[in-house]
Amino acid sequence: MRIIANETKIERRTKIGEVAPFAGLITLVIATVLIFVKPEWMWGTLVLVWIGLLISLTGGYLGDRYVGEQAHHRRVPESLKGFDDNYTLLMYKAPVPFVFIEPGGVTVITVKSQAGEVRYEDGRWRHQQKLGWLRRFAGQESLGRPGRLAEAEVEVLSDKLDERLSEDVDVPIRPVIVFTHPDVQLHAEEAPVPAVRAAEFKRWLRRTPLAPPLSDETQTALAEALGYAEAEDASSDAET
Repeated sequence: MRIIANETKIERRTKIGEVAPFAGLITLVIATVLIFVKPEWMWGTLVLVWIGLLISLTGGYLGDRYVGEQAHHRRVPESLKGFDDNYTLLMYKAPVPFVFIEPGGVTVITVKSQAGEVRYEDGRWRHQQKLGWLRRFAGQESLGRPGRLAEAEVEVLSDKLDERLSEDVDVPIRPVIVFTHPDVQLHAEEAPVPAVRAAEFKRWLRRTPLAPPLSDETQTALAEALGYAEAEDASSDAET
């Protein structure tokens, strides 16, 4: 499998995710000290508190996605190990974060990293996790409506391809929601958008391949439309 990633974006956001929580904590500590030392600075101290909270939440949000072993750009490639070079994974290189190019089309991967129990029933998603409120306060994204998010990402990518491909080029696009946390208990068999654990993702792809394979001309047009043709050429030149 070929992996084409926006390394600059990943590195920058990883650094922010590592540093921002500590910067936010220091800001909050300073604000707390000022409350007692300089009570006449009340309004300035309140502004400092809000700044500290904003920095902390930003750090938590980015840290949840880019920092550590559970970082999305680590977990998604790990879940796809074993595919050959007929498959390409784009990470932060397309209009949506994760795009998996298969011989028969495109799978848009919507990543969720929640632990605990995730369930889809009666048309609604539910998430239960110990200290979940505290994790959300620290910047972890709530589960929300992953099906709608996945469909929205497909729509964004589809619109972009419609702009860049000729009308006679048809590329199948499908969504899938991948839960990357190893401790997630997922019960979403009835979800309108397929949802799988990362450990089961490769099996799901092999069991439900997009078929038939796209023609060479369509694959070339797709590579040019998504901007990864140049990256593949550069990789080939380097190997030569």
